[in-house]
Amino acid sequence: MAWRSGNGELDVGLAESGLGVLLEACDRAVEELGSAVPPAQLRALLIIDSGGSLNLSRLAGLLGASASAVSRLLDRMQTAGLVSRDRAAASRREIAVVPTETGRRLAGWVRGRRCAALGSLLAAMTAEGGAALARGLGELADAGPEAG
Repeated sequence: MAWRSGNGELDVGLAESGLGVLLEACDRAVEELGSAVPPAQLRALLIIDSGGSLNLSRLAGLLGASASAVSRLLDRMQTAGLVSRDRAAASRREIAVVPTETGRRLAGWVRGRRCAALGSLLAAMTAEGGAALARGLGELADAGPEAG
């Protein structure tokens, strides 16, 4: 399977097909959550857990949503016991969003399930292909969430 066309450009369509397989595997890995934690809350939780402590405007930027929409999302997440809002240490006027112990455990469980799913996909690939994918995904992670 060639990843580059005759003129040397990357085949984005083929990469998108592979991304679809990867996303489907990640979705299946956590499907037992069902509707207990909606996808928007899960996405926000993983960002908050990775960031450690974020203010509302930073989280809204990372989610690509308005501050008011993220505030309502956080209300639901706080009611579910996934996050708490505390005064930031650096500024008493700023509110920091942090995961609760329940939120941290759930984020860890999700990451573990996704890692297992990714491991299965990488194991099904050639050693060269798996190494290239892992390296490429690492580059995406290094670029940070703003890259997307």
